[in-house]
Amino acid sequence: MSRPDLARPGVRAAIWLPGLLVALGAAVATAHGLFEVASAAGAPGVIAGLYPLITDGLALVAYAATTQLTGTGRRYAWTVVILAAGLSGLAQAAYLAGGVAAASTVLRFGVGAWPALAAAVAAHLLFLISTVRPSASVQPDHASDVQPDLGDQVQARRLEARTRRAAVPTERLNGSGSTAKARERALNAALQHASEAGRWPTVSALETLAAVSRGTAATALQQLRNQGPPNPPPTVTGESSAES
Repeated sequence: MSRPDLARPGVRAAIWLPGLLVALGAAVATAHGLFEVASAAGAPGVIAGLYPLITDGLALVAYAATTQLTGTGRRYAWTVVILAAGLSGLAQAAYLAGGVAAASTVLRFGVGAWPALAAAVAAHLLFLISTVRPSASVQPDHASDVQPDLGDQVQARRLEARTRRAAVPTERLNGSGSTAKARERALNAALQHASEAGRWPTVSALETLAAVSRGTAATALQQLRNQGPPNPPPTVTGESSAES
């Protein structure tokens, strides 16, 4: 049976009605056993009639708590459900087996202490339920609409501005004209350096010498290196050697 079929009123009624009848019948049967056990232990008639309410009611509270709690709290609630249901079944079984004709001291002690224990456990479960905070759900389709923190936006904008400034060529910032002029200036500066030092300058050095961007300096050096090594600087001989 598919989920749409389960949502139909007629189908839901057909499922819930038998379930409620089973639960009601089981409650009446276990209530009889609990009443008889409490009476055999010496509880007055009116007080003995409260034991089914205490035990089955605790089981219902604990079951409701399992839908609200998580983790250890949910396991604790399920333990209480099993304990309360087990006590109801044990009382009914003991009564039908004829084991409560003469209540022992241990049985009287347990029957007398059970209401206080049940009250403490029910209060604890109610406290745990009251401390559960409703979780703020974010729709998956709109999760991308959540705005980041204002401080993160400011930092992102500052970083973007720095990146843009770093991407602007140095020659454009200095107002020195087009890229072609900057490359020509870089070539001349590299040739001048090679004529004096006998080797091509580094990219960083040429960037400083020609006041161009690093990319322009690298392009100019690559062009010169493709043409071959620089010419060695001229050797100046002394006058004495010239005369000889």
